Amino acid sequence: MAGARVTDPTFPHVAPHDLRHTAASLAISAGATPKAVQRMMGQASAAMTLDVYAELFEDDLDAVSERLYALRGRVVRA
Repeated sequence: MAGARVTDPTFPHVAPHDLRHTAASLAISAGATPKAVQRMMGQASAAMTLDVYAELFEDDLDAVSERLYALRGRVVRA
């Protein structure tokens, strides 16, 4: 990426941490669970993953709500 900056001074600085965050974001967007992201990132616990990336999981709450709403007619009542 340093080469890109040499040819384009407007190219933003990208640190390795930025790439990790992007990888986690893409995994979450693809439907990865917190546990899967935890293993992918090599973090000690899923709780740590949620602490670091919680805002990324929250972005999908609307989609979850829509899926649950679509399933409401399929619920079996005892």
